[in-house]
Amino acid sequence: MSILSTIGAIVPDQARLRERIAVLTRQVSTGEVGQTHGALGLDARQAIDLRGDIARREAYLGAAATALGRMGATQSVLGRLETIVQQTAVEALRARTLGTAAVEQLAQSARIALEEAATLLNARHGGEYLFAGSNLALAPVPGAEGIATGPMAAGIATAVAALDPDPANLGPLLAATAAAASAPTTTPFNAWLEGPGLTDPRRALVVADGERVAWGVLANQDQAGDTAAAWGREMLRGLATLAALTPASVAQGAGYDALLREVGTALGAARAGISEERSVLGVREQRVMATRERHADLLVALRAQLGRVEEVDVAEVTSRLRQAELRLSASYETTGMISRLSLAALLR
Repeated sequence: MSILSTIGAIVPDQARLRERIAVLTRQVSTGEVGQTHGALGLDARQAIDLRGDIARREAYLGAAATALGRMGATQSVLGRLETIVQQTAVEALRARTLGTAAVEQLAQSARIALEEAATLLNARHGGEYLFAGSNLALAPVPGAEGIATGPMAAGIATAVAALDPDPANLGPLLAATAAAASAPTTTPFNAWLEGPGLTDPRRALVVADGERVAWGVLANQDQAGDTAAAWGREMLRGLATLAALTPASVAQGAGYDALLREVGTALGAARAGISEERSVLGVREQRVMATRERHADLLVALRAQLGRVEEVDVAEVTSRLRQAELRLSASYETTGMISRLSLAALLR
C-alpha cells in the first residue's frame, strides 16, 4: 500500500507537468503568453487598455493619411489655378497696349482658361469632390465643360457687348457681370453650395482626442467666409469677361482700357485669395503631419509595452520547457522503478 500511495502522489505532479509542458510548447510556438486575456492574469486589464489605445491611434493615423492625400491634391489644384489666373492677368495687361491685334487671342486664351479652371474646381480625390464642402458627391461647377457658353458666360457677354467708351459708365457693366456670376439662375456653382452649403463648415479631420483640424476649401467661399467676392467666383467672372471681348470692345477706347484694368484687379484679388487658401492649407498640413508623427512614435512605445505584457522571451521559455520535459521524464522513470519494485515484491 505504501508503494501504491507513493505512485498515487506522483501521478498528479506528472499531470501538472504535462499541462505545464503544453502551455510552454504553445508559448514557444506562438511567442505569446496565451490566446486569451485570462492567460495574462493580473496583466489582462493593462493589455486591454493598451490594445484600445493602439487601435485608436491607428485609426487616427489612417484618417491622417487619407486627409493628407486630399490636402496634397487640393494644393496641386490651387497651384494650377493660381498659375492660370496669373498668366491670364498678364495677358490682359499686355492687351491694353496691343489693341485689336491682341483682343481675339486674349478672348480665346480666356475661354480655354475658363473651361480649365471650372474643370479643376470639380477635381476629385478618392471619388470625392475636393471643393464641394460636405456634399462630396455633387460637382461644385455643374456643366464645367460647357461653362464658356453657359448661363453665366452668356450673361457676362451681354453686359460686355454694352461697353461704353466713357470709363465713368463702367459701373453698371461690372455690376451686371457680378450679378451673372452670382444670380441663382446663372451662378456657375451648384444649388447646394449657393444654398444650404453657405453655412456648412469646412471639412475637418479629428487628429487626436479633442483635437480637430479644419482643412476643406470651398469653391465659392474664401477664408473670411465671403461668397459674393470669393476667389472662385471672381476668377470665373474675370475669365468669362475676358472671353467675351471682341474687336468691337477695343473700339470703345478708354472704356475698354478701364474694363481690362478692372478685370486685372479682380483677377489679382482672386489670385490673392487662392494664395491665402494655399497658405492656410499648408499650415494645416504641417499640423496634421506633426500629429501623425506623434501618433506613430507613441504607437512604437505602446506596442513595446503590449509586447512586454502579452509576449514571452522565446529563449527563456524554451529553456523552461526543456527543464519541465526533463523533470517529467525523470518522474516517469521514478514511477517505472517503483512499479518494478512493487511487482518484484509481489512475486516473492
